[in-house]
Amino acid sequence: MFDDEGILIFDVQLDLLQWKFGESNKMSTSFKHYRIICRDRRGAITTLVAIMLPMLVVLAAFAMNLAYMELTRTQAVIAADSAARAGGRTFALTGSLSSARVNAQQAANRNPIGGKTLQLRSSDFITGISTRQSSADRFNFQPSTNNPNALKVVIERKSSNINGGISHLFPNVFGKSSFEISSEAVSTRVDVDIAFVVDRSGSMAFAADEASTSSKLPVNAPPGWFFGDSAPPKSRWLDLEKAAQTFLSELSKSPVDEHVSLVTYGTSSSIDRPMSGNYNNIKSGLAFYTNSFPSGKTNIGDGLSAGALSLTSGRQFASKVIVLMTDGRRTPGLGQNPVTVAENLAKQGIITFTVTFSDEAGQAEMQSVANKGMGKHFHAVDASSLSTVFETIARTIPTVLTQ
Repeated sequence: MFDDEGILIFDVQLDLLQWKFGESNKMSTSFKHYRIICRDRRGAITTLVAIMLPMLVVLAAFAMNLAYMELTRTQAVIAADSAARAGGRTFALTGSLSSARVNAQQAANRNPIGGKTLQLRSSDFITGISTRQSSADRFNFQPSTNNPNALKVVIERKSSNINGGISHLFPNVFGKSSFEISSEAVSTRVDVDIAFVVDRSGSMAFAADEASTSSKLPVNAPPGWFFGDSAPPKSRWLDLEKAAQTFLSELSKSPVDEHVSLVTYGTSSSIDRPMSGNYNNIKSGLAFYTNSFPSGKTNIGDGLSAGALSLTSGRQFASKVIVLMTDGRRTPGLGQNPVTVAENLAKQGIITFTVTFSDEAGQAEMQSVANKGMGKHFHAVDASSLSTVFETIARTIPTVLTQ
């Protein structure tokens, strides 16, 4: 093609020179030669296009089919992850596989594959046990119905099941009219280290329905009572101790191995019991203050920091959670801002749940602490609801996708 163009340019320039010097006959001959070459080239290109066009159409259709297959595979992964997360959390909270199926199906309905909503079968749900040796290892899932801590959800669109295969955008390209996909995800209720961070400020000596600002000492305390004596019979502290029993009892029923530390705070904070799987240690740590209840202000931020410090002595591969309880508002100017502390801890992977008890508690700030801490906030108004809150938290131990 380059040579032809070179010849043409040369011929035209030569014609101009010859014409200039009166040789006009040569010019006519050269232009005839130019038209013949152009006509030959146009014919060759037309033939080439006629041959290549069908091949280009087929290749384009094949490329679009491949792209559509990748899209549906991505949709299948999203659907499997969503269904496993929804079903796994329900299974972890309730232990009911039937309830888990319902929530998993609802999640799958929100994530169609190839424009079609999938129907999940009973066989698509497999319970099992996921374990790993360290944080650097992958979880290993083994099917089991004996105290399972994980749920596997299988997503399939196959011609052999109710969902059917997926039609190609351009059928029969290279002999294929449809394709099949499958994906699976495992939601595991992982081992957890929990820092139980509770308020031991002076207001905890008051009853839940009693305003701590109404007097310097609890109205319901025995005559002659003062800080340093045993906690009053109707005190918020005793309500907390009872609720903590419910919390620990619920943890003991869990198929997961939760370790717990005890941190208390007033004007200052302290790690009263280190991280351990022996819940009697937590009970004895609470009983210490029951037998001799102190006075003090409310330093929530330092309580959170001490809780995080207690988690460093826990297991390397366990999830880290803080359960923070308070009955009041943080003392202005005392300690760190708990919202900032929770936000920084969340960046380290530590989840913070917050519990407020009594109408005096600063619910708005504790809601912010939970939001920044990637956890959840609960409020209790009396001893019964406080026990219910801690029971709920014990059942809301985080679940993660491990496959």
